[in-house]
Amino acid sequence: MTYRETLVYLDDLERLGIKPGLSRIKKLLYLLGNPHRRLRVIHIAGTNGKGSTAAFISSILKESGYKTGLYISPHLTDFRERISINGKRIPSTSAARILTECKTLAARRVRGIKKPGSTSLEYLTYFEIVTAAAFSHFAREKVDFAVVETGMGGRWDATNVVKPLISVITNSDYDHMDILGANISSIAAEHAGIIKKGAPVITASSGKALQVIKKVCRQRNTRLFHINTDINYEFLKSDLKRQSFNIYPAGNNGENGVFSEFKNLTIPLLGKYQLTNACCAVAAIELLRAPERACPRGKTRKGGVVNAPWRACPRPSELISDESIRKGLSKTRWPGRLEIVNRSPLVILDGAHNLPAAKQLRKALLEFLGNNKRLILVLGILKDKEVGKIVRELVPLAFKVIVTSSKTSRAVLPDDLYKIAVKYNRNVSVISEVEEALQYALCEAKKNDIVCITGSLYTVGEARRFFAERRCSDC
Repeated sequence: MTYRETLVYLDDLERLGIKPGLSRIKKLLYLLGNPHRRLRVIHIAGTNGKGSTAAFISSILKESGYKTGLYISPHLTDFRERISINGKRIPSTSAARILTECKTLAARRVRGIKKPGSTSLEYLTYFEIVTAAAFSHFAREKVDFAVVETGMGGRWDATNVVKPLISVITNSDYDHMDILGANISSIAAEHAGIIKKGAPVITASSGKALQVIKKVCRQRNTRLFHINTDINYEFLKSDLKRQSFNIYPAGNNGENGVFSEFKNLTIPLLGKYQLTNACCAVAAIELLRAPERACPRGKTRKGGVVNAPWRACPRPSELISDESIRKGLSKTRWPGRLEIVNRSPLVILDGAHNLPAAKQLRKALLEFLGNNKRLILVLGILKDKEVGKIVRELVPLAFKVIVTSSKTSRAVLPDDLYKIAVKYNRNVSVISEVEEALQYALCEAKKNDIVCITGSLYTVGEARRFFAERRCSDC
């Protein structure tokens, strides 16, 4: 297949939906030579923040001189965003070759595998095929580390075939309840499915979610590190370009040397919630630097040499310096999350696609809206989200609301979204196409207004494409 043909093939697969389970991808990976077993993985799950955390970690590793693979989902404007090495997207030719190989293997029957049944792989999902392709690409390119973000949940996510060096669970909140469960404990249990014996865990979860994660860590003899309890941060200041903050060890972790103190760190990602994500990332990097201190107590060999998989670090841990952590954070790029693409008027893109993310966006917008600025909200949401609650969180903030729809069958129709939005704001317009909605918003906006495009990553992806083509002179 050509690259364009592979995209058509993947689009067809995406229409088949989601089928949680690991048996299909395990069989495909077997046929590919089990590339995932040749990777040193930092595995990241959570309701929100996992992509930002993955971006921070990969940026720090790259800055340290490591060849670092990054696997994320979904993409915003280009499929190849999902699979990258040292910030460079997988080449179209490589993507076409690997995906063609996966498609060919998926059509075969698997024989000789000691699994119940020997079924055809032709019904692999979009995410399973792409995950297998990512692992294959990283193995062929011999990356030093692979930073891997789950697609949904954890336990039955296609990425959960790896044996990670470190697992990160950013948080557990309400999203995908039809698949992950209707309460926080159930959702946290799905996220905790990525926890593996001996691989330390970092989380910023709290309440019931934290209790679930603690229980699983005890069951699997895995050490848990918690943001606030073991490592914490202090916000310093922010502007439209960056935030600065301190990170410091909490509890006894300064005494035993697990975590270090960092003063006046900066990140270019806005929103105070990103400080938690950055803290998770720094904690993960610190554990890579001192793996013998991260293992369950009493589980190291003589002389402090740690049992596998911790011996897998490809080069001396001294390569990850304090300075590379500092530079890696400051150079992190993660588009579509409180991303400013225009200054006058101020235009913000944020892929808040669920209620917890909408609440965080609301907090950020309230800070931006100081000094009586007006908000023009361009909103496009997906059907399988808590649409009414997201609308209730964001729409009352706006002077004007423009409801729209991204080019996906999952999007709420603009007329249906209008019926909900108008309950909270009388000044609502319906414009079906995202591009036209943006043009209208920019025409309506005054110099000091704020235009925010949000509701889904699909909507934000179309908006990014619009602004890239427009090439605003004052971005």
